[in-house]
Amino acid sequence: MIVVLYINYKEPVQDFFASRFKETIYIGDLVVQVTIADDTEERRQGLSGVTSLDELEGKLFVFDESDRYGIWMKDMNFPIDIIWISDELKIVHIEENIGPSTFPKVFRPDVPARFVLETNSYFAKTFKVDVGDRVILPAKALPKDIKQNLQ
Repeated sequence: MIVVLYINYKEPVQDFFASRFKETIYIGDLVVQVTIADDTEERRQGLSGVTSLDELEGKLFVFDESDRYGIWMKDMNFPIDIIWISDELKIVHIEENIGPSTFPKVFRPDVPARFVLETNSYFAKTFKVDVGDRVILPAKALPKDIKQNLQ
């Protein structure tokens, strides 16, 4: 029965399940609802195929270790801001208004990061989000080593 629903109502079914698994993050006083990509397949998929995001919504990529993770715009339907966040939970790099036409170009930070947040384009500019801003993530999204360092 679920397969039939998915085939006939793919987008509403995806929206229903996606909304069930949103987490809250904070950038300063700003509250952002995110879905979390914390395994290889979810990170590969990212926002590809998604038709839109709400104003204060995004996708948070969680990696096992810090690195200069690259992001591309394969199968994207709208431009985004890409925000890299360090182990210390501070923003270390931002790429703004990156459109689907930039594929296959890969965007990378100059320094290693542990997390990547994808949001609507002009998010950083609109909400005055900048390098150095502190980010608060839900405990369940934090890798074990970061949880231990925060205690």
